[in-house]
Amino acid sequence: MKKISLYAIFVLMFFLVGCGGSGDNGYDTDNETHDTDKSSDSDNVKPDGDTDGTSGDSDTETPDDADVPDGGDVSDSGENDDSDSGDTADSGDFWSTCEGIVACSTGCLDDDFECVNNCYSKGGPDGQLNYRRWRECFDEKCAEDRTAECSAAQCAEYDEICNIAEAFEYEYSIPAPYGNAEFAGDFSFILSKPAPTNDKEVVMQSFVSGTLSTTSINPGGTIISFVRTVEDPDSGNMVEVYQVPYNTSSKTPGNPAVVLRIKSDAAVEGEHAVGVGEEWEAELIVVDIDSSYNIACHHAFGIGSFKIEEAVIKTGTAGRLKFSAGAAELFYPENIPALGGDATEILGVTPCSLIY
Repeated sequence: MKKISLYAIFVLMFFLVGCGGSGDNGYDTDNETHDTDKSSDSDNVKPDGDTDGTSGDSDTETPDDADVPDGGDVSDSGENDDSDSGDTADSGDFWSTCEGIVACSTGCLDDDFECVNNCYSKGGPDGQLNYRRWRECFDEKCAEDRTAECSAAQCAEYDEICNIAEAFEYEYSIPAPYGNAEFAGDFSFILSKPAPTNDKEVVMQSFVSGTLSTTSINPGGTIISFVRTVEDPDSGNMVEVYQVPYNTSSKTPGNPAVVLRIKSDAAVEGEHAVGVGEEWEAELIVVDIDSSYNIACHHAFGIGSFKIEEAVIKTGTAGRLKFSAGAAELFYPENIPALGGDATEILGVTPCSLIY
């Protein structure tokens, strides 16, 4: 694998944005998909992912016209053109309608503006226009009562078009498996610290490929991989292999990241199982991380196997880890059949936003 200098790759101008956190995705629902609190009214999410921290203010800023096929703007919410009165141009695709955009957003973690923007981007011309019109009214008139009842009372026209009551209550059917992965790698440097700092410590190559829901595990752009040793207070000594998108401007990791975690006493030549739960010798996880490589939320856990061909667990250039034939099915934390379904409490993790 080709080595790369962390201080030289600024010539590769790829920018990546992470997601995750806690706050308010803009409205309340009694049927939450995630283990998060969506009752806060302090932050109102606009279609472009901005926030308005002033309760009661109207969000008048919308995506640029170039990003909106029909050129509509929330300021024309008083219009009632026949062509804009419904989602008829959305050809029956639920996610392209206003209702679909709102329902999609209920699967986003609080403050995950990128997720909300992705939901909005799936909308058709009519769906986006009606969403913006409804959202302007809802943010202005329901700032203190962000419920379907307030929407119906205060924003009746677009509440009906967007079917807000049902959109707020939308229940997702999370597939199992949620994705799949294949992995193999050959590393000749092992870190004894949280993150790499020079060209000897990383390779510019992914060791995992596959899909997560409808999205590729590899987001494109610059990818770096490295191996490190850590002492986990719960699991003991570990060998971890990281794959992360890399922001060449800020020199920080992006998302999603993939981590292969191997218990140190299991890091020996031979076949190994990848599992989830209490009993496992290796774990493959897809996560969102912060700039310090701390895990913010979990996208998926893998169940499968791989082969270690060579393992010399020593830090620095004396170390070596080579593995191959890795394959695993990926499962969203809220639907892992092997653990009885929703395993968030068993695993003690926060799920990342759903990917559609």
